[in-house]
Amino acid sequence: MTARLQIVYYFGVKVLEVAMEIALPPELLEALFKRFGFRPTREAAMSTSVGGIGPLLRERLIAQADEGIEAIGVTLLYKSTWIQSWFDWGQLHLEKRDVAPYLRECLKDTGIDLAITLFDETIAKAHVWEAAYGKTAVYFLDCPAITQVVYPSDEDAPHKHPQPQAWAEDIRYRQSWLVGRGALALAKTLNFTPELIVQSETPTFFAHHRLIKDEFQHDPFFARTRYIFNDHTPMEYAHPVWPKRTLEILKIDTSSYVPPPGAGDKGEVDITRLLIAAAEGVFGVSKKHGDVMRAMPSLKDYAGKIESITNGVHVGIWQAPDYQSAASLSDAELLNLKKTKKEQLLDWVWRHYGLWHTWKEQVADKGVVLWTRRITGYKRIDLLGALCKDPALKRQFLETNLVLLVGGRIHQHDDQAQAMIYNLLDSISQDPLLKERIVLLDNFNVWMAPRLFQGADAAIMLADDGREAAATGFMKAQVNGNLVMATDDGAIPESVIFQGREKQGQRANGFEVPYIHGHPRADGLLRACKQLQQALRDPATHAAMIRSALAAESQVNVLRTVQEMHQFYQKILSNPVLKTPAPLS
Repeated sequence: MTARLQIVYYFGVKVLEVAMEIALPPELLEALFKRFGFRPTREAAMSTSVGGIGPLLRERLIAQADEGIEAIGVTLLYKSTWIQSWFDWGQLHLEKRDVAPYLRECLKDTGIDLAITLFDETIAKAHVWEAAYGKTAVYFLDCPAITQVVYPSDEDAPHKHPQPQAWAEDIRYRQSWLVGRGALALAKTLNFTPELIVQSETPTFFAHHRLIKDEFQHDPFFARTRYIFNDHTPMEYAHPVWPKRTLEILKIDTSSYVPPPGAGDKGEVDITRLLIAAAEGVFGVSKKHGDVMRAMPSLKDYAGKIESITNGVHVGIWQAPDYQSAASLSDAELLNLKKTKKEQLLDWVWRHYGLWHTWKEQVADKGVVLWTRRITGYKRIDLLGALCKDPALKRQFLETNLVLLVGGRIHQHDDQAQAMIYNLLDSISQDPLLKERIVLLDNFNVWMAPRLFQGADAAIMLADDGREAAATGFMKAQVNGNLVMATDDGAIPESVIFQGREKQGQRANGFEVPYIHGHPRADGLLRACKQLQQALRDPATHAAMIRSALAAESQVNVLRTVQEMHQFYQKILSNPVLKTPAPLS
Protein backbone atom coordinates (compact mmCIF):
# COMPACT_ATOMS: atom_id res chain seq x y z
CA MET A 1 0.00 0.00 0.00
CA THR A 2 1.33 3.44 -0.91
CA ALA A 3 2.64 5.53 1.99
CA ARG A 4 0.79 8.76 2.73
CA LEU A 5 2.61 12.09 2.66
CA GLN A 6 2.15 14.21 5.77
CA ILE A 7 2.70 17.99 6.00
CA VAL A 8 3.22 19.39 9.48
CA TYR A 9 3.59 23.09 10.40
CA TYR A 10 5.44 24.46 13.44
CA PHE A 11 4.67 27.31 15.78
CA GLY A 12 6.61 27.06 19.09
CA VAL A 13 10.30 26.46 19.77
CA LYS A 14 11.59 23.91 22.24
CA VAL A 15 15.24 22.94 21.89
CA LEU A 16 17.08 19.91 23.25
CA GLU A 17 20.89 20.18 23.11
CA VAL A 18 22.71 16.84 23.30
CA ALA A 19 26.46 16.67 23.83
CA MET A 20 29.16 14.42 25.26
CA GLU A 21 30.63 17.32 27.22
CA ILE A 22 28.95 20.37 28.73
CA ALA A 23 31.12 22.34 31.16
CA LEU A 24 29.81 22.89 34.67
CA PRO A 25 28.39 26.37 35.42
CA PRO A 26 30.33 28.74 37.72
CA GLU A 27 27.68 28.60 40.45
CA LEU A 28 27.94 24.83 40.72
CA LEU A 29 31.75 24.97 40.79
CA GLU A 30 31.67 27.53 43.57
CA ALA A 31 29.26 25.33 45.54
CA LEU A 32 31.69 22.45 45.11
CA PHE A 33 34.55 24.63 46.32
CA LYS A 34 32.70 25.75 49.44
CA ARG A 35 31.82 22.19 50.33
CA PHE A 36 34.89 20.19 49.31
CA GLY A 37 37.74 22.62 48.73
CA PHE A 38 40.20 23.36 45.98
CA ARG A 39 41.42 20.03 44.63
CA PRO A 40 38.07 18.23 44.17
CA THR A 41 36.60 21.33 42.51
CA ARG A 42 39.49 21.64 40.09
CA GLU A 43 39.26 17.98 39.17
CA ALA A 44 35.47 18.00 38.83
CA ALA A 45 35.79 21.02 36.52
CA MET A 46 38.01 18.89 34.27
CA SER A 47 35.60 15.96 34.13
CA THR A 48 32.97 17.45 31.82
CA SER A 49 35.07 19.62 29.54
CA VAL A 50 38.07 18.54 27.51
CA GLY A 51 38.28 21.42 25.06
CA GLY A 52 36.43 24.54 23.99
CA ILE A 53 33.18 22.74 23.17
CA GLY A 54 32.33 22.19 26.85
CA PRO A 55 32.26 25.88 27.84
CA LEU A 56 30.74 26.78 24.47
CA LEU A 57 27.70 24.57 25.00
CA ARG A 58 27.37 25.65 28.63
CA GLU A 59 27.25 29.29 27.59
CA ARG A 60 25.08 28.69 24.55
CA LEU A 61 22.44 27.10 26.75
CA ILE A 62 22.57 29.93 29.27
CA ALA A 63 22.28 32.55 26.54
CA GLN A 64 19.43 30.77 24.74
CA ALA A 65 17.39 30.86 27.93
CA ASP A 66 18.22 34.56 28.34
CA GLU A 67 16.92 35.14 24.81
CA GLY A 68 13.63 33.39 25.60
CA ILE A 69 14.39 30.10 23.84
CA GLU A 70 13.17 27.09 25.80
CA ALA A 71 16.33 25.01 25.61
CA ILE A 72 17.58 22.22 27.86
CA GLY A 73 20.75 20.15 27.71
CA VAL A 74 21.50 16.45 28.17
CA THR A 75 24.96 15.02 28.76
CA LEU A 76 26.67 12.33 30.87
CA LEU A 77 27.87 12.39 34.46
CA TYR A 78 31.42 11.05 34.27
CA LYS A 79 32.71 8.97 37.15
CA SER A 80 36.33 10.11 36.81
CA THR A 81 38.76 12.44 35.06
CA TRP A 82 42.42 12.37 34.11
CA ILE A 83 44.53 14.90 35.96
CA GLN A 84 47.95 15.97 34.67
CA SER A 85 50.94 17.42 36.45
CA TRP A 86 54.34 18.64 35.32
CA PHE A 87 57.54 17.96 37.25
CA ASP A 88 60.71 20.05 37.40
CA TRP A 89 62.81 17.15 36.12
CA GLY A 90 60.93 17.05 32.83
CA GLN A 91 58.19 14.51 33.46
CA LEU A 92 54.46 14.48 32.78
CA HIS A 93 52.23 12.75 35.31
CA LEU A 94 48.78 11.47 34.31
CA GLU A 95 46.44 9.94 36.85
CA LYS A 96 42.73 9.12 36.90
CA ARG A 97 40.70 10.43 39.83
CA ASP A 98 37.06 9.90 40.82
CA VAL A 99 34.93 13.04 40.82
CA ALA A 100 31.33 11.84 40.55
CA PRO A 101 30.92 11.42 44.35
CA TYR A 102 31.56 15.14 44.81
CA LEU A 103 29.27 16.15 41.97
CA ARG A 104 26.37 14.03 43.20
CA GLU A 105 26.45 15.98 46.45
CA CYS A 106 25.97 19.31 44.66
CA LEU A 107 23.67 18.37 41.78
CA LYS A 108 19.90 18.29 42.15
CA ASP A 109 18.48 14.77 42.39
CA THR A 110 15.56 14.56 39.96
CA GLY A 111 14.45 11.20 41.34
CA ILE A 112 14.31 9.93 37.74
CA ASP A 113 15.76 6.56 36.80
CA LEU A 114 15.90 5.61 33.13
CA ALA A 115 16.16 2.08 31.78
CA ILE A 116 17.76 2.32 28.34
CA THR A 117 17.80 -0.72 26.07
CA LEU A 118 21.24 -0.79 24.45
CA PHE A 119 22.14 -2.07 21.00
CA ASP A 120 22.97 -5.53 22.42
CA GLU A 121 19.58 -5.73 24.20
CA THR A 122 21.14 -5.27 27.64
CA ILE A 123 19.57 -2.65 29.90
CA ALA A 124 21.52 0.39 31.10
CA LYS A 125 20.06 1.99 34.20
CA ALA A 126 20.85 5.69 34.42
CA HIS A 127 20.00 7.99 37.30
CA VAL A 128 19.29 11.59 36.27
CA TRP A 129 20.80 14.62 37.99
CA GLU A 130 20.06 18.25 37.22
CA ALA A 131 22.01 21.51 37.36
CA ALA A 132 20.79 25.05 36.82
CA TYR A 133 22.43 26.83 33.89
CA GLY A 134 21.10 30.33 34.33
CA LYS A 135 17.37 30.12 33.65
CA THR A 136 17.51 26.64 32.14
CA ALA A 137 18.62 23.14 33.12
CA VAL A 138 21.15 20.55 32.03
CA TYR A 139 20.51 16.90 32.87
CA PHE A 140 23.33 14.47 33.62
CA LEU A 141 22.83 10.75 32.97
CA ASP A 142 24.66 8.73 35.62
CA CYS A 143 25.44 5.12 34.68
CA PRO A 144 28.84 4.30 36.26
CA ALA A 145 29.39 1.10 34.26
CA ILE A 146 29.31 3.18 31.06
CA THR A 147 29.97 6.80 32.02
CA GLN A 148 33.45 6.17 33.35
CA VAL A 149 35.35 9.03 31.70
CA VAL A 150 34.81 11.40 28.80
CA TYR A 151 36.23 10.04 25.51
CA PRO A 152 37.58 6.75 26.96
CA SER A 153 40.53 4.94 25.41
CA ASP A 154 42.71 1.86 25.92
CA GLU A 155 44.15 3.36 29.10
CA ASP A 156 40.71 3.32 30.70
CA ALA A 157 40.16 -0.41 30.19
CA PRO A 158 39.97 -2.64 33.29
CA HIS A 159 43.32 -3.83 34.60
CA LYS A 160 44.77 -6.67 32.51
CA HIS A 161 41.85 -6.61 30.08
CA PRO A 162 42.84 -8.91 27.18
CA GLN A 163 41.61 -6.50 24.50
CA PRO A 164 41.77 -2.90 25.79
CA GLN A 165 41.29 -1.38 22.34
CA ALA A 166 38.12 -3.38 21.71
CA TRP A 167 36.90 -2.47 25.19
CA ALA A 168 37.45 1.24 24.55
CA GLU A 169 35.64 1.13 21.22
CA ASP A 170 32.70 -0.69 22.77
CA ILE A 171 32.39 1.70 25.72
CA ARG A 172 32.48 4.72 23.39
CA TYR A 173 29.59 3.21 21.42
CA ARG A 174 27.69 2.62 24.67
CA GLN A 175 28.28 6.19 25.82
CA SER A 176 27.05 7.56 22.50
CA TRP A 177 24.00 5.33 22.58
CA LEU A 178 23.28 6.23 26.21
CA VAL A 179 23.46 10.00 25.74
CA GLY A 180 21.45 9.82 22.50
CA ARG A 181 18.69 7.36 23.31
CA GLY A 182 18.83 8.51 26.95
CA ALA A 183 18.07 12.08 25.84
CA LEU A 184 15.00 10.84 23.98
CA ALA A 185 13.84 8.76 26.96
CA LEU A 186 14.36 11.70 29.31
CA ALA A 187 12.46 14.07 27.02
CA LYS A 188 9.48 11.72 27.17
CA THR A 189 9.76 11.37 30.95
CA LEU A 190 9.84 15.18 31.33
CA ASN A 191 7.07 15.53 28.73
CA PHE A 192 9.40 17.91 26.90
CA THR A 193 8.47 17.61 23.23
CA PRO A 194 11.43 19.10 21.32
CA GLU A 195 10.79 21.04 18.16
CA LEU A 196 14.54 20.87 17.56
CA ILE A 197 17.27 18.54 18.74
CA VAL A 198 20.77 19.97 18.31
CA GLN A 199 23.45 17.30 17.95
CA SER A 200 26.94 18.61 18.62
CA GLU A 201 29.57 16.43 16.93
CA THR A 202 29.15 12.89 15.66
CA PRO A 203 29.23 11.05 19.05
CA THR A 204 25.66 12.34 19.56
CA PHE A 205 24.57 10.36 16.50
CA PHE A 206 22.10 8.24 18.47
CA ALA A 207 20.01 11.26 19.51
CA HIS A 208 18.43 11.21 16.03
CA HIS A 209 15.38 9.05 16.63
CA ARG A 210 14.81 8.05 12.99
CA LEU A 211 18.31 6.68 12.38
CA ILE A 212 18.18 3.76 14.83
CA LYS A 213 16.04 0.65 14.58
CA ASP A 214 14.52 0.60 18.05
CA GLU A 215 11.39 1.66 19.92
CA PHE A 216 12.11 5.37 19.36
CA GLN A 217 12.41 5.21 15.57
CA HIS A 218 8.71 5.66 14.84
CA ASP A 219 7.67 7.08 18.21
CA PRO A 220 4.89 9.67 17.59
CA PHE A 221 6.26 11.74 20.50
CA PHE A 222 9.06 12.87 18.15
CA ALA A 223 6.99 13.08 14.98
CA ARG A 224 7.39 16.88 14.84
CA THR A 225 11.05 16.97 15.90
CA ARG A 226 13.64 18.36 13.54
CA TYR A 227 17.38 17.96 13.81
CA ILE A 228 20.38 20.24 13.58
CA PHE A 229 23.87 18.84 13.23
CA ASN A 230 26.47 21.17 14.72
CA ASP A 231 30.02 20.17 13.76
CA HIS A 232 32.93 21.39 15.90
CA THR A 233 36.05 20.01 14.27
CA PRO A 234 37.29 19.25 10.76
CA MET A 235 39.64 16.54 12.06
CA GLU A 236 39.37 13.02 10.62
CA TYR A 237 38.82 11.35 14.01
CA ALA A 238 35.59 13.32 14.40
CA HIS A 239 34.18 12.02 11.11
CA PRO A 240 34.20 8.22 11.39
CA VAL A 241 33.39 5.77 8.62
CA TRP A 242 31.70 2.65 9.98
CA PRO A 243 31.82 -0.74 8.22
CA LYS A 244 28.75 -2.85 7.58
CA ARG A 245 29.35 -5.06 10.62
CA THR A 246 29.42 -2.05 12.99
CA LEU A 247 26.29 -0.62 11.38
CA GLU A 248 24.47 -3.89 11.98
CA ILE A 249 25.64 -4.17 15.60
CA LEU A 250 24.54 -0.61 16.34
CA LYS A 251 21.20 -1.02 14.54
CA ILE A 252 21.83 1.91 12.21
CA ASP A 253 19.11 2.53 9.62
CA THR A 254 21.10 3.26 6.48
CA SER A 255 18.14 3.19 4.09
CA SER A 256 18.45 6.95 3.47
CA TYR A 257 22.22 6.88 2.97
CA VAL A 258 23.64 7.74 -0.43
CA PRO A 259 27.42 7.21 -0.85
CA PRO A 260 29.48 10.19 -2.06
CA PRO A 261 29.51 10.60 -5.84
CA GLY A 262 32.00 8.23 -7.42
CA ALA A 263 32.64 6.34 -4.19
CA GLY A 264 30.57 3.28 -5.04
CA ASP A 265 28.62 1.26 -2.50
CA LYS A 266 31.19 -0.51 -0.30
CA GLY A 267 28.72 -1.21 2.48
CA GLU A 268 30.36 1.33 4.79
CA VAL A 269 28.86 4.62 5.91
CA ASP A 270 30.39 8.03 6.57
CA ILE A 271 28.57 8.91 9.79
CA THR A 272 28.89 12.68 9.33
CA ARG A 273 27.43 12.39 5.85
CA LEU A 274 24.51 10.34 7.13
CA LEU A 275 23.81 12.86 9.92
CA ILE A 276 23.93 15.78 7.50
CA ALA A 277 21.60 14.01 5.09
CA ALA A 278 19.11 13.28 7.87
CA ALA A 279 19.28 16.71 9.54
CA GLU A 280 17.04 19.61 8.62
CA GLY A 281 19.81 22.08 9.47
CA VAL A 282 23.62 21.94 9.51
CA PHE A 283 26.19 24.51 10.54
CA GLY A 284 29.88 24.84 11.16
CA VAL A 285 31.11 27.07 13.97
CA SER A 286 32.92 29.78 11.99
CA LYS A 287 32.77 31.11 8.45
CA LYS A 288 36.00 29.34 7.55
CA HIS A 289 34.88 26.10 9.17
CA GLY A 290 31.73 26.20 7.05
CA ASP A 291 33.95 26.58 3.97
CA VAL A 292 36.13 23.67 5.12
CA MET A 293 33.08 21.45 5.62
CA ARG A 294 31.66 22.32 2.22
CA ALA A 295 34.98 21.44 0.59
CA MET A 296 35.33 18.02 2.27
CA PRO A 297 35.22 15.35 -0.47
CA SER A 298 32.56 13.38 1.39
CA LEU A 299 30.32 16.44 1.82
CA LYS A 300 30.74 18.47 -1.38
CA ASP A 301 27.35 17.50 -2.75
CA TYR A 302 25.74 18.72 0.49
CA ALA A 303 27.51 22.10 0.30
CA GLY A 304 24.27 23.99 -0.21
CA LYS A 305 22.91 22.61 3.05
CA ILE A 306 25.89 23.54 5.23
CA GLU A 307 25.75 26.97 6.84
CA SER A 308 27.87 28.63 9.52
CA ILE A 309 27.18 30.27 12.87
CA THR A 310 30.31 31.42 14.62
CA ASN A 311 30.85 30.39 18.24
CA GLY A 312 30.83 32.95 21.03
CA VAL A 313 31.67 33.21 24.72
CA HIS A 314 29.66 34.37 27.72
CA VAL A 315 31.02 37.80 28.60
CA GLY A 316 29.62 37.65 32.12
CA ILE A 317 31.64 34.51 32.84
CA TRP A 318 34.92 35.41 31.17
CA GLN A 319 35.30 39.19 31.36
CA ALA A 320 36.68 41.00 34.40
CA PRO A 321 33.89 43.41 35.45
CA ASP A 322 36.33 46.36 35.43
CA TYR A 323 36.53 46.22 31.64
CA GLN A 324 32.82 47.01 31.27
CA SER A 325 33.64 50.70 31.79
CA ALA A 326 36.89 50.69 29.80
CA ALA A 327 35.53 53.05 27.13
CA SER A 328 35.28 55.83 29.69
CA LEU A 329 38.88 55.46 30.87
CA SER A 330 41.79 57.51 29.62
CA ASP A 331 44.71 55.65 28.04
CA ALA A 332 46.71 56.02 31.24
CA GLU A 333 43.83 54.68 33.34
CA LEU A 334 43.26 51.78 30.96
CA LEU A 335 46.93 50.77 31.02
CA ASN A 336 46.98 51.06 34.79
CA LEU A 337 43.94 48.78 34.99
CA LYS A 338 45.69 46.25 32.77
CA LYS A 339 48.81 46.49 34.96
CA THR A 340 46.77 45.93 38.13
CA LYS A 341 45.04 42.89 36.65
CA LYS A 342 48.39 41.44 35.59
CA GLU A 343 49.86 41.90 39.05
CA GLN A 344 46.85 40.13 40.54
CA LEU A 345 47.26 37.29 38.06
CA LEU A 346 50.96 36.82 38.77
CA ASP A 347 50.25 36.70 42.51
CA TRP A 348 47.47 34.18 41.95
CA VAL A 349 49.63 31.94 39.74
CA TRP A 350 52.51 32.16 42.22
CA ARG A 351 50.26 31.05 45.08
CA HIS A 352 48.21 28.40 43.31
CA TYR A 353 51.01 26.66 41.45
CA GLY A 354 53.62 26.62 44.19
CA LEU A 355 56.33 28.57 42.37
CA TRP A 356 59.52 29.54 44.14
CA HIS A 357 59.42 32.55 46.43
CA THR A 358 61.12 35.07 44.10
CA TRP A 359 59.33 34.14 40.84
CA LYS A 360 56.66 36.83 41.10
CA GLU A 361 59.26 39.58 41.43
CA GLN A 362 61.41 38.11 38.64
CA VAL A 363 58.59 38.36 36.10
CA ALA A 364 56.86 41.51 37.38
CA ASP A 365 58.07 43.66 34.45
CA LYS A 366 57.28 41.15 31.72
CA GLY A 367 54.38 40.72 29.35
CA VAL A 368 52.16 37.77 30.27
CA VAL A 369 51.04 35.52 27.42
CA LEU A 370 48.63 32.57 27.64
CA TRP A 371 49.01 29.34 25.73
CA THR A 372 45.90 27.63 27.07
CA ARG A 373 44.63 25.22 24.47
CA ARG A 374 43.82 21.55 24.25
CA ILE A 375 47.20 19.96 23.66
CA THR A 376 47.21 18.03 20.41
CA GLY A 377 49.40 17.90 17.32
CA TYR A 378 47.54 20.26 14.97
CA LYS A 379 47.43 23.04 17.62
CA ARG A 380 51.23 23.17 17.27
CA ILE A 381 52.64 23.43 20.76
CA ASP A 382 55.69 21.78 19.21
CA LEU A 383 56.63 25.25 17.92
CA LEU A 384 57.22 26.36 21.49
CA GLY A 385 59.47 23.35 21.93
CA ALA A 386 61.33 24.36 18.76
CA LEU A 387 61.90 27.88 20.16
CA CYS A 388 63.43 26.33 23.26
CA LYS A 389 65.64 23.84 21.40
CA ASP A 390 67.24 26.16 18.87
CA PRO A 391 69.91 28.33 20.61
CA ALA A 392 69.40 31.35 18.33
CA LEU A 393 65.60 31.25 18.57
CA LYS A 394 65.73 30.73 22.33
CA ARG A 395 68.02 33.72 22.81
CA GLN A 396 65.69 35.94 20.79
CA PHE A 397 62.63 34.64 22.63
CA LEU A 398 64.19 35.44 26.00
CA GLU A 399 65.00 38.94 24.73
CA THR A 400 61.29 39.60 24.11
CA ASN A 401 60.79 39.87 27.88
CA LEU A 402 57.63 37.75 27.81
CA VAL A 403 56.49 35.06 30.23
CA LEU A 404 54.26 32.25 28.93
CA LEU A 405 51.62 30.49 31.04
CA VAL A 406 50.94 27.15 29.36
CA GLY A 407 47.89 25.05 30.15
CA GLY A 408 45.77 22.52 28.32
CA ARG A 409 44.38 19.03 28.32
CA ILE A 410 46.26 16.04 26.93
CA HIS A 411 44.16 13.03 26.01
CA GLN A 412 45.48 9.99 27.81
CA HIS A 413 45.94 8.14 24.50
CA ASP A 414 47.53 10.96 22.48
CA ASP A 415 51.15 9.81 22.19
CA GLN A 416 52.06 12.62 19.79
CA ALA A 417 50.90 15.33 22.21
CA GLN A 418 52.67 13.65 25.11
CA ALA A 419 55.91 13.52 23.10
CA MET A 420 55.61 17.26 22.36
CA ILE A 421 55.22 18.00 26.06
CA TYR A 422 58.10 15.73 27.04
CA ASN A 423 60.38 17.59 24.61
CA LEU A 424 59.25 20.95 25.96
CA LEU A 425 59.64 19.85 29.59
CA ASP A 426 63.10 18.51 28.84
CA SER A 427 64.24 21.89 27.51
CA ILE A 428 62.71 23.85 30.39
CA SER A 429 64.14 21.58 33.08
CA GLN A 430 67.68 22.17 31.79
CA ASP A 431 67.55 25.97 31.56
CA PRO A 432 66.79 28.18 34.61
CA LEU A 433 65.82 31.11 32.37
CA LEU A 434 63.27 29.05 30.47
CA LYS A 435 61.95 27.69 33.76
CA GLU A 436 61.27 31.27 34.84
CA ARG A 437 59.70 32.31 31.55
CA ILE A 438 57.61 29.26 30.58
CA VAL A 439 55.33 28.05 33.35
CA LEU A 440 53.26 24.92 32.78
CA LEU A 441 50.04 24.97 34.78
CA ASP A 442 48.84 21.71 36.31
CA ASN A 443 45.30 20.55 35.56
CA PHE A 444 44.08 23.43 33.41
CA ASN A 445 40.31 23.62 33.94
CA VAL A 446 37.25 25.71 33.24
CA TRP A 447 36.86 26.83 36.86
CA MET A 448 40.25 28.56 37.07
CA ALA A 449 40.56 29.64 33.44
CA PRO A 450 38.69 32.99 33.67
CA ARG A 451 41.28 34.29 36.17
CA LEU A 452 44.03 33.68 33.61
CA PHE A 453 42.30 35.53 30.79
CA GLN A 454 41.36 38.46 33.03
CA GLY A 455 44.98 39.23 33.89
CA ALA A 456 47.03 38.40 30.81
CA ASP A 457 48.41 40.72 28.13
CA ALA A 458 47.97 38.34 25.21
CA ALA A 459 46.99 34.85 24.11
CA ILE A 460 48.40 32.48 21.48
CA MET A 461 46.12 30.56 19.10
CA LEU A 462 47.86 28.36 16.53
CA ALA A 463 46.63 25.61 14.23
CA ASP A 464 47.55 24.06 10.92
CA ASP A 465 45.54 25.65 8.12
CA GLY A 466 41.90 24.53 8.06
CA ARG A 467 42.20 22.38 11.19
CA GLU A 468 40.69 24.77 13.74
CA ALA A 469 36.90 24.89 13.65
CA ALA A 470 36.49 28.15 15.58
CA ALA A 471 38.67 28.50 18.70
CA THR A 472 37.14 30.36 21.62
CA GLY A 473 40.23 31.01 23.74
CA PHE A 474 41.10 34.10 21.74
CA MET A 475 37.55 35.36 22.28
CA LYS A 476 37.96 35.04 26.06
CA ALA A 477 41.18 37.01 25.65
CA GLN A 478 39.64 39.78 23.56
CA VAL A 479 36.82 40.55 26.01
CA ASN A 480 39.58 41.27 28.55
CA GLY A 481 41.54 43.55 26.25
CA ASN A 482 44.21 40.94 25.53
CA LEU A 483 46.04 40.96 22.22
CA VAL A 484 46.12 37.83 20.09
CA MET A 485 49.03 36.06 18.38
CA ALA A 486 47.44 33.67 15.92
CA THR A 487 47.29 31.88 12.63
CA ASP A 488 44.54 32.92 10.22
CA ASP A 489 42.25 29.98 11.00
CA GLY A 490 38.89 29.21 12.58
CA ALA A 491 37.04 32.35 13.70
CA ILE A 492 40.24 34.39 14.00
CA PRO A 493 39.60 36.34 10.75
CA GLU A 494 36.24 37.53 12.06
CA SER A 495 37.45 39.62 15.01
CA VAL A 496 41.26 39.63 15.11
CA ILE A 497 42.82 42.44 13.12
CA PHE A 498 46.45 41.67 12.46
CA GLN A 499 49.03 44.42 12.67
CA GLY A 500 49.98 45.35 9.12
CA ARG A 501 46.70 44.04 7.68
CA GLU A 502 44.38 46.76 8.96
CA LYS A 503 41.73 48.10 6.62
CA GLN A 504 40.61 51.73 6.57
CA GLY A 505 39.31 52.81 9.96
CA GLN A 506 40.58 49.72 11.77
CA ARG A 507 43.08 49.45 14.59
CA ALA A 508 45.10 46.26 15.05
CA ASN A 509 44.48 43.97 18.00
CA GLY A 510 46.67 41.04 17.07
CA PHE A 511 49.80 39.70 15.42
CA GLU A 512 49.84 37.13 12.65
CA VAL A 513 51.78 33.89 12.77
CA PRO A 514 51.80 33.29 9.01
CA TYR A 515 51.28 30.02 7.19
CA ILE A 516 54.07 28.55 5.10
CA HIS A 517 52.53 25.87 2.90
CA GLY A 518 49.65 25.54 5.34
CA HIS A 519 51.68 25.34 8.54
CA PRO A 520 52.92 27.92 11.08
CA ARG A 521 56.64 27.91 11.91
CA ALA A 522 58.71 28.70 14.96
CA ASP A 523 60.28 31.77 13.36
CA GLY A 524 56.79 33.14 12.61
CA LEU A 525 55.82 32.66 16.24
CA LEU A 526 59.00 34.41 17.34
CA ARG A 527 58.27 37.36 15.05
CA ALA A 528 54.79 37.71 16.59
CA CYS A 529 56.37 37.66 20.06
CA LYS A 530 58.70 40.49 19.04
CA GLN A 531 55.79 42.51 17.65
CA LEU A 532 53.87 42.03 20.88
CA GLN A 533 56.80 43.21 22.98
CA GLN A 534 57.18 46.33 20.83
CA ALA A 535 53.50 47.13 21.34
CA LEU A 536 53.73 46.60 25.10
CA ARG A 537 56.62 49.09 25.25
CA ASP A 538 54.64 51.82 23.45
CA PRO A 539 51.81 53.09 25.70
CA ALA A 540 49.86 54.73 22.89
CA THR A 541 50.02 51.66 20.66
CA HIS A 542 49.22 49.30 23.53
CA ALA A 543 46.20 51.30 24.68
CA ALA A 544 44.84 51.53 21.13
CA MET A 545 45.21 47.78 20.65
CA ILE A 546 43.49 47.05 23.97
CA ARG A 547 40.56 49.21 22.88
CA SER A 548 40.42 47.42 19.54
CA ALA A 549 40.37 44.05 21.31
CA LEU A 550 37.55 45.16 23.62
CA ALA A 551 35.64 46.51 20.62
CA ALA A 552 35.39 42.94 19.31
CA GLU A 553 33.01 42.06 22.15
CA SER A 554 29.84 42.30 20.08
CA GLN A 555 31.27 39.82 17.57
CA VAL A 556 32.62 37.26 20.05
CA ASN A 557 29.68 37.49 22.50
CA VAL A 558 27.61 34.30 22.68
CA LEU A 559 24.49 36.50 22.53
CA ARG A 560 25.34 37.20 18.90
CA THR A 561 25.73 33.44 18.36
CA VAL A 562 22.35 32.72 19.92
CA GLN A 563 20.59 35.47 17.98
CA GLU A 564 21.90 33.93 14.75
CA MET A 565 20.87 30.48 15.97
CA HIS A 566 17.37 31.77 16.72
CA GLN A 567 17.09 33.04 13.17
CA PHE A 568 18.37 29.68 11.96
CA TYR A 569 15.75 27.89 14.06
CA GLN A 570 12.97 30.06 12.67
CA LYS A 571 14.08 29.40 9.11
CA ILE A 572 13.99 25.65 9.69
CA LEU A 573 10.66 25.75 11.49
CA SER A 574 9.02 28.01 8.92
CA ASN A 575 9.14 25.28 6.30
CA PRO A 576 6.60 22.45 6.31
CA VAL A 577 7.86 19.04 7.36
CA LEU A 578 7.62 16.47 4.61
CA LYS A 579 7.55 13.01 6.17
CA THR A 580 7.10 9.64 4.55
CA PRO A 581 5.95 7.30 7.31
CA ALA A 582 6.32 3.54 7.21
CA PRO A 583 3.94 1.91 4.69
CA LEU A 584 0.47 1.29 6.03
CA SER A 585 -0.55 -2.32 6.45
